[in-house]
Amino acid sequence: MHAAHQHEPPAASWLESGEIDLLLGSDRMIPPSMKARKLYDEHFVFVQRKGHPRGTAPLDLDAYCALDHVLVSTSGGSFHGFMDEHLEELGRERRVALSIQHFTLVPDLLSNTDYVSTLPSRFAARYVDRLDIFALPFDARGFTLYAGWHPRNQADPALVWLRETLAGLAAQ
Repeated sequence: MHAAHQHEPPAASWLESGEIDLLLGSDRMIPPSMKARKLYDEHFVFVQRKGHPRGTAPLDLDAYCALDHVLVSTSGGSFHGFMDEHLEELGRERRVALSIQHFTLVPDLLSNTDYVSTLPSRFAARYVDRLDIFALPFDARGFTLYAGWHPRNQADPALVWLRETLAGLAAQ
């Protein structure tokens, strides 16, 4: 396995080595040396459990920053993420109480605590039975989800089929 460039995510070396065939992620996760196909544009929303003591009033920036946040750090263990970069530009910071590695853990964590989180809207929408969803109280950049692969797999029939299937699902 090749050593990954200092700023490249580990997935870059996994694509290079053939450990993984396809990577789904933002443009930050897919190295320029790989092929990529845009799947869809996404934005972030604020989520809390139904019955949260905060209530259901629209969220303001002070309340957002004061709450205990669950941050999803796909690289693992970071307490500073995409939203924290936005808040720094506004001269603000939030309280990150917990850092976890997978989005799929967030709904259960929020359902059983007073923690809150900022999640991609399409993901959050799957949990409207358990979570209340609100617009963020600041203008946050969204992201674009891409499928990325190694150039050597450009014509692989199975991966061509998989990429086409993913593009079709993303378009729905």
